[in-house]
Amino acid sequence: MAANTPKTTGDFKGKQFSEEAVAAKVVEQYDEAHARTFYKYVMGGGGYDIHYGMFRAEGDGVFESSKHTNAALLRLLDQTRPVTKDSVVVDLGSGHGGLSHEIAKTFGCKVISFNISPEQNQMNLAEAKKLGVGDLITVREGNFNDKASFPPTDLGKVTHVISCEVFCHAASKPTLLKDVLSILEPGGALVFTDIMGADGADEKALKDFTDRNATTEMARPSGYLDWLKAAGFCHTGFFDGSGHLLPYFAAMLAVCHKQGKEMVADGVPQPYLDKWIASLTDRVEIQKTKAVFAWGLFSARKPGPLY
Repeated sequence: MAANTPKTTGDFKGKQFSEEAVAAKVVEQYDEAHARTFYKYVMGGGGYDIHYGMFRAEGDGVFESSKHTNAALLRLLDQTRPVTKDSVVVDLGSGHGGLSHEIAKTFGCKVISFNISPEQNQMNLAEAKKLGVGDLITVREGNFNDKASFPPTDLGKVTHVISCEVFCHAASKPTLLKDVLSILEPGGALVFTDIMGADGADEKALKDFTDRNATTEMARPSGYLDWLKAAGFCHTGFFDGSGHLLPYFAAMLAVCHKQGKEMVADGVPQPYLDKWIASLTDRVEIQKTKAVFAWGLFSARKPGPLY
């Protein structure tokens, strides 16, 4: 294999992974240099967020809509349990660190960025230092699918856990929610978003997502609400933001077409880009005609005092 040929392409066509295999595939999806570059263009809009967006104006693209999601998440986090300078927030699956940075800047509290990708973690810390919040953010490299090391027992007080489009990579979502509950102090808050199949959607209809993402079976909104209660959470809630998915898929596809040459010049292999364009084209069409994907914001609390 030539030295300049990427070792993997994050191509998971026709596959859904076992609980044992999914973690290694998550690293494959996000950790390679060309994947980090791709996601920074197509989901971050040049920023440090790699999650879905909420649209508030006709001109919003991936960057603006992602920032709207951050704002909604921070509001919901503070509403679920007040966030103060004494709070400690775990950003579970923190990626490039965009949400961790905004939490630290907004609330002035400590943030633990827990993430599987070493290269993403380096990007997170470097940007945190530039933003002047390096003293508030620590990074823990780890894998929430590793039963031997997760949940960690040395985090100390954790008042809040937040996560964006990460639980879809969990080997067992009910187990992960139980683990998150054990991390939180009594009264602690969990707020997260995830990409899901719509209630009633056929798993086969979701294949253009699973072909490009390391997943086991995709969750459903009703399933998460049931699993949260079964794990021991109370005051559970869900905001259904599925209406934002079609414009976001379309915005991702527009970036691929408009900035594809720049991405390739920055090291994204043309075959990798072409597969994404094909997948996103199919995803836009199926969401437009069948609305098989769901997305939104979940909130829950561990039983205990609110303050």
